[in-house]
Amino acid sequence: MLLALVLFSLVVITPTYSQFNGCTILGEGCKDDAECAIICQEEGQVLKSYSCISDPTGRDRGTVCCCKFK
Repeated sequence: MLLALVLFSLVVITPTYSQFNGCTILGEGCKDDAECAIICQEEGQVLKSYSCISDPTGRDRGTVCCCKFK
């Protein structure tokens, strides 16, 4: 029972972003790269590049922002 509770809490606490090929994946449903510039800058890190791409993580989120930080 305790193990099930721990596993459930890990699933619930997972971050809203993920890493993929050097990208930090943020947001969902972006329309263009300019929108991702805003979303990526909200992270407060020094931004190297950004782009709006199809979700590469296997989650069905449509398009997401690929943010690369320095």
